[in-house]
Amino acid sequence: MVTAFLTAHPDEAFTATKISRRLEHSSGAIANSLAALAKSGIARQVSEYPRRYQYAPPQSDTPADTNN
Repeated sequence: MVTAFLTAHPDEAFTATKISRRLEHSSGAIANSLAALAKSGIARQVSEYPRRYQYAPPQSDTPADTNN
């Protein structure tokens, strides 16, 4: 649910409180989810105070094609 919310707004950063109001779930549960998503690389924390999180698009493991 939190992942879907972040992917729907990839260019914005949100606090747990803001997401909790939109999803109508507790801010504590959302904060725990955001911390887990940041640890797994799906989201990134973009500010410390207030803690704001943003979707972190997956990085490709292969180098870009240079058409050599």
